[in-house]
Amino acid sequence: MDLQGLVLSLQELNIAEEKDLERFVMEDGLTELLDHLYRYNVRVINLDMFHADSPEKLQAILQVYGLAPEDCLLLAATDQTLAFAGEMELAVLGYANPKIPRQKLSGAEVIVEGFEEVDFYFIKRVYQRKHGFPWRVIDTERCFLREIILEDLDDLYELYQGKNITQYMEGLYEDRKKEEEYTKAYIKNMYRFYGYGMWIAVEKRSGRLIGRAGLDNFELHGKILLQLGYVVGETFQNQGYATELCRGILSYAREETEFQEIHCLIQKENKISIHLAEKLGFSWQEEVKINGKVLQRYMKSLHFREKLSIM
Repeated sequence: MDLQGLVLSLQELNIAEEKDLERFVMEDGLTELLDHLYRYNVRVINLDMFHADSPEKLQAILQVYGLAPEDCLLLAATDQTLAFAGEMELAVLGYANPKIPRQKLSGAEVIVEGFEEVDFYFIKRVYQRKHGFPWRVIDTERCFLREIILEDLDDLYELYQGKNITQYMEGLYEDRKKEEEYTKAYIKNMYRFYGYGMWIAVEKRSGRLIGRAGLDNFELHGKILLQLGYVVGETFQNQGYATELCRGILSYAREETEFQEIHCLIQKENKISIHLAEKLGFSWQEEVKINGKVLQRYMKSLHFREKLSIM
């Protein structure tokens, strides 16, 4: 299963002024997007050409193109067009066209207000979210980080059996069914709502799951703060993987979130994690009590640039 078609109504994407209804004006970003899609062999199907006004007609059009609904993404700017998805396996990207107000666009995986940052990869991620495919989020030299899937649980249970893995962090549920339910809810709510979370770390060379690392939120002093977390399996420790993964996550947090700073919460006895935090540029802030545990809070600015010294 892969993205093969983009279904849209070009008339819905018209942003011409009301005084000039005869004109058709398309956002520059949308023009670039359509050109970009052709390069990836994604067919663009304009509903206006077929006067499609029902899901049944849309189904027939897709059959002519040799496509199934689950192969396509629908770009909709009106509730009427979005309703075409109905019970069909269509991923939906909503467009809040300012020329077509009062549209709810409920049911769309994502709603955008413009196309400046929408490209093939953005469209593909919306498609992947609909069909439950994990996003590959960060690449480092030796690893990549992607969203968790239920099939990862066997490897995670094995990883958490490693010596001292749960000494400073919570383990998995002993009841496998509870862990599966938790993971399903995490995928549905955390990734979809925030766009980040704890990801699965995979070694590129071997394809093996080597740990988990990512971002989480916590509340302190009445504020929601961003937290960096990681765990690396016993077999892969002391090889620089934690440092490599955390540096990739810091770059992601700097570029993809609106937080100005990031934090680590570490038990005082966890000398290895404290050393890593300091190595990454975190500085100690205070001792706090969260969920009954006394933790050391370390903080790093995400947008501070060190002055370069000229020798």
